[in-house]
Amino acid sequence: MEDLKLQLIQCGTPMIYACEGVTKSKKFLFSYIPERDAIVLNKKHKNYEHYKDLLLVYLQFNDLQKREFLSMPRSMGMTFFDSVNRVLRMRKKVLRT
Repeated sequence: MEDLKLQLIQCGTPMIYACEGVTKSKKFLFSYIPERDAIVLNKKHKNYEHYKDLLLVYLQFNDLQKREFLSMPRSMGMTFFDSVNRVLRMRKKVLRT
């Protein structure tokens, strides 16, 4: 993990980083690194900028806003925010212990 070259996008909890060159796959969108409490976006993904902007806005939503927002991407078959929510729930459990 020390060999990752992470570019900080946003400070906070969780930290948001961009990473280039971790994988050759352009389909890989993001990963969560619990040791750093960081969501890492793949800069090589074709929709990287789009998802980065959406993620930064989404993380500012309160729980009610997130629930209201999620109906739209789910109706389009997007699973990105469901995955982000799993990460956020996992973080809450870890931080409680």
